[in-house]
Amino acid sequence: MTTPSRTLIFLFVFLPAILAKGNILEDILPNPCKCCQENETRLHMYLHQFPHLPGVTNRNEYTMVSSPEPIGFGTMIVHDWVLTTGLSATENVVGRLQGFHLQAGQATTSWYTAHTIVFRDGSFAGSTLEVSGITEVKPNGEWSITGGTAAFASAHGTIKFINSQSSTATDAIKELDIHVFHTPEPALQKETTRQAHEAHHWNKTLVPKGLVIMQD
Repeated sequence: MTTPSRTLIFLFVFLPAILAKGNILEDILPNPCKCCQENETRLHMYLHQFPHLPGVTNRNEYTMVSSPEPIGFGTMIVHDWVLTTGLSATENVVGRLQGFHLQAGQATTSWYTAHTIVFRDGSFAGSTLEVSGITEVKPNGEWSITGGTAAFASAHGTIKFINSQSSTATDAIKELDIHVFHTPEPALQKETTRQAHEAHHWNKTLVPKGLVIMQD
């Protein structure tokens, strides 16, 4: 019985000191409640696809893998599509959509699309969004936002798109409604606040999560 008794004495004597030092874990593992506030951003933009077809001299995609299958199952195309804030492909260019689309359907045309939206100009220059999803032969669809960097760090959300009636044979235009939740890096908190004041330039709303802004 000697050993248990000494153990109990040790606990009674030293337990208060051990508990007093318990907050050392806070120095090792930061309190999760101290993280930056998540923001919500909405953007309305335009994607311009110049297809890899005969006669298109300024194409921004290229077929890397061709397939002999009837509907091209397995075909892979790399793209560098243009992102703008208006219908013109040459004005208000704010970024690129760089990635690939792969014909993943055997029975129907179903392009698996994955790309990084790289913002090169405007309020979010230097930031990126990771996007993926299915693009089918229909006038609208939706992609997932699965990540991001800089102002869009820890991003998640969706991009709903619709084929624009302004599309031509050499410029397939999609209207994008980007809805993203994100937690900017600490050093960018002040910059994110400034971006909110520039919202009218990008046709966007940037608000803390949980708030709803009603607009006429």
